Amino acid sequence: MILKSTKVEIADGKTGLVVKKTTTSEGEFLNHKIAVNNFLFKCEQQRLANNKSLLNNPFQINHIRYINKKLRWDFESIQQSRYHASIQKRFYLAFQQRSMNNQWKSLTFSEAEVDFQTLAFMGLTYVPYPIPLNASLEEWIPRRENAISQLHKSQILVPVICSEHKRDTFEDIFNYEFENSKLIAVQCYSLNNANTITNLIKIKLRNMKLQTGDEAPLLLGLSYSKVLPKSFSCVSGSFAYACYGFDILSERQVFLENMPTDVAKKILSKKVEEIMKYDKTLGGFNLSAEQEFYDGINITREFLEEVKLSEGLTQYQAIQWANHLGQQEDFNILNNRLLESAYEEDSALNYIESEKERWSVFWKTNMPKMGGL
Repeated sequence: MILKSTKVEIADGKTGLVVKKTTTSEGEFLNHKIAVNNFLFKCEQQRLANNKSLLNNPFQINHIRYINKKLRWDFESIQQSRYHASIQKRFYLAFQQRSMNNQWKSLTFSEAEVDFQTLAFMGLTYVPYPIPLNASLEEWIPRRENAISQLHKSQILVPVICSEHKRDTFEDIFNYEFENSKLIAVQCYSLNNANTITNLIKIKLRNMKLQTGDEAPLLLGLSYSKVLPKSFSCVSGSFAYACYGFDILSERQVFLENMPTDVAKKILSKKVEEIMKYDKTLGGFNLSAEQEFYDGINITREFLEEVKLSEGLTQYQAIQWANHLGQQEDFNILNNRLLESAYEEDSALNYIESEKERWSVFWKTNMPKMGGL
């Protein structure tokens, strides 16, 4: 898929949220999409084997695993998911899912350049370039220009910034890329981190300045937590990070291969009661016991009673597949409400604050008031 342009459909003054329309070689798509990730790609492979339908999703993102035992990145994993994305006519991005302590903090431009070249030489259309945590705009621009000079005309550089980037230099780099890039990726970390919160608010503020008809980059929020902790009302991570302006989202992937054997076995042997199910009435996740307490029914078990093994998914996979669908459906409704705000100004704000309990709690306690910005 070739991205041609992204333009603003509407910028909602009450929420600061923006609806963008991206024109591609395969059609037009609105933002607020949860991409097909590694886990969902595996589910789709199993559904294909059973002649079942796949996700109607124009975006696929591959989180590249660092192989702990071999001390290298698993670049070989790219080909299979890349081929799948091309068959499904999707935008495809492969990026290295870096850990904060072991990979981001030690990242230098020399290492970033080697990783960039490795991915560029694989022929990827969208080539990520991770920017070291302490880099300044003055340091980044010549590196950026050199990297672009190495790309084929059909390739596009995608800057990848860490949400914990040094606060003094983050804004300059982000704003520069906002004016000069089609895509900007941010690897997102905990909302309890002061650097992350400050930088995410800067992203939101810049995105809010857009007006209808403006050309704009697509903002990719990567590697965030699927479920935020109780201090953030167990709201879905996709909604939380979309609040800061991200258009395409892909949650952090769990690589069992990197875990101790006993930990991996524990995860694989989870009982239904230990699997969180997305609740569309709340806009967040619940365990079975919480569902029975709040709703009087166990929506996880009720859902599983309807799951057919012929669909090609295990019970765990079926729940995660449904979680994805539920969250995307809510984003589709949110986009419709944002578009309605052109003639009903409180439409989107009312949807967030009145129709989704956990969205509402997160929004009211974590989003700055638009009127004071």
